[in-house]
This record gives sequence, C-alpha cells and structure tokens, in this order.
Amino acid sequence: MTLAEPLLSLSHTPPPVKGHKLLSAYDIAKLGFFLFGFPRNGFGSIDVSKECNLRCKHCYFFEQDYESEFSVEQWVAKLEDLKRTRSRLEFPFFQCTWVGGEPLIRKDLIERGRKYFRYNTVVTNGTIPLPEWPDVNWYISIDGDEETHERIRNKKGIYKRAMRNIAEHPDLNVTIAYCITRGNVHCLEQAIIDWAAAGATRMTFDFYTPIETIEEREQSCGDSEGLFLPLHERDRVLDQLIALKKIYGDFFVLPERVFRMMKSDVAKQVTDNCLFATKSFAFGPTGVQKEKCMMGPKADCDRCGCVVPFYMASLTDRRRIVEDVSSELRHAARRAARGAVTAILG
Repeated sequence: MTLAEPLLSLSHTPPPVKGHKLLSAYDIAKLGFFLFGFPRNGFGSIDVSKECNLRCKHCYFFEQDYESEFSVEQWVAKLEDLKRTRSRLEFPFFQCTWVGGEPLIRKDLIERGRKYFRYNTVVTNGTIPLPEWPDVNWYISIDGDEETHERIRNKKGIYKRAMRNIAEHPDLNVTIAYCITRGNVHCLEQAIIDWAAAGATRMTFDFYTPIETIEEREQSCGDSEGLFLPLHERDRVLDQLIALKKIYGDFFVLPERVFRMMKSDVAKQVTDNCLFATKSFAFGPTGVQKEKCMMGPKADCDRCGCVVPFYMASLTDRRRIVEDVSSELRHAARRAARGAVTAILG
C-alpha cells in the first residue's frame, strides 16, 4: 500500500479576517434565496467598456465582437427605462457586477450606474488605482504567482502594482479572483500565500471555461494541452481548495459546498440548470442582452468553470447548505481552539 500524495506542498499561516460582521444585510438576503429561490434579474453584469489596457491570453471578452459602446447617458437612459417600465419583480436592481474590458477605464459610468443597484461589484485587473468607493465590492483578477501572472498577461510589474493598490486602500473590501488554468495550477498555493500577506480581504476561485476561438488558436499553434483543466483533474485541485478552506476559513469567499459542487460528479447537473443563464441579466457594452451569460455565445457550458452558477446554486440547495453550515461551525471551533492554545503558549 502506498501513501497518498499530500494535498498541500507549502506551509500556510492564515491571516486575520478583515471586516467581518456577525450578520450583514446580504446574509439576510441569502436567507431569502434559501427559502424562496432567486428573483429573476436580481443578479447580473454590465460590460462597462469594450477596451482594456491588457490582453490576457485566456480572456473570453475579446472573443466577442463589439464595434461601439453605449455612452454614459445612454446607459443612464437604459437603466431609467428599466426602472420605469419593469416592476420590482421583473427587474429588482439587487446586484450588478461591472466588468469589461477593464471597467475602471470608464469610472464615470460606474459612478452613476452603481447608484441604481443595492449591491455592486467591480472586477478589475488591478493596474488602475481604485476609487474610494467603500460601498463597492472590489474583485482583482489574478492568474498565478508573480512570474506566471505577468507571463499570462504579457506585462511586467503588474503583480506588485495590484498589491500596492490594495495597500493604498486598506478600508476597501478587495477580493482576489484567481482563474485556475492548466498553466497556473502549479502555483496556486504560492498565490494564496502572497495575497493573504498583501492584505486582501478575501479570495475566490474559478476554473478556465473553454472558448471556441481560443481553443482553435491553441490547436493551430500545436498546443495539445491548452488552458482547460479537465473535470477529472479539477477534482484534485478542488480537494486542495477544500483543505485550504479548513485553514483559511472566511478568507476564502466560497463556502465548502461550492467546491464540492464543482466536482466532476456534480458539475454538469449545475451547469445544465445554470441559474445565471435563466435568472440573471448580462448586458454587453452596447446595452444588448448577451447570449448564454456574461461569457457570451462561444463559451462551452458543458465544461464551464465559472464560479457564478455554482455559487448561485449553493445558495438554494437546502440540503448542502445545512451540511455546510454544520461543517463550518466545526472548523471554526477547531480554529478558535488552535488560536487559544497559540495564545497561551505564545
């Protein structure tokens, strides 16, 4: 009998969790999702710009074709029209994720548009200074440790620039969003260590979703491996993330059940019934509803790694929620006990 290869190869010391509240308004909203499901168009995304200051190798956005984009006034007019013509049941203006392109290229649009929604998230590449908007949840997308991230994004200095962005805004709620690919899975642990030390508030993870034209380019270049991590290989990474969740606790945004739902024996059940595709809005830069979801019509839903459908499903799966809450309470008790022992011995 051989011993199983250990899941973790590095030593991890979790940081203190910043900005934790016992019960937030969003926690109360999640109770509503648990009891009644998701309201239609309660969650969604707006592509702020068709432009970006980077060209990342795996980005889905530039596989979509946009020759123009709405002006700020056109977006305000669209949101006003939705507010005037749709009931709160049809379009409740609950949460919006501002994406792109690079959304901070057009801060003025987010400045005005975010006031229509109760909750707002801005997903940025971290190279542009963050505005002082304490009511916004900031997500900085990262693709590996320093060397890997800058190779994928083809630009030097941007890893530490994103870290400075966090350090210069300690009062903002900044989450690191790590998209796992075959090319960066090897440095996942190091990146977690880096960003915990850098002062990020939280960290979240998803997997690269194949896009038709990116795969075609990979094949034409003779890249038989590609970016996509097959579902059966993904399972071991998810076991790693579950093990890390037990160490890092609330520093990981996602509850443990999300990682379990992304495993190969469950994932297709979730993506075949994608709540984002059926319940949410996704507007492109010209204000038109996008096909499928924010990733557009060329995304391969059968191999989806986007965390959104799994997270949404996790908020409505009652059996898994009860199991996960029980597990989280046990892990929290163990972490508290370890902290008490450290304090006594320290």
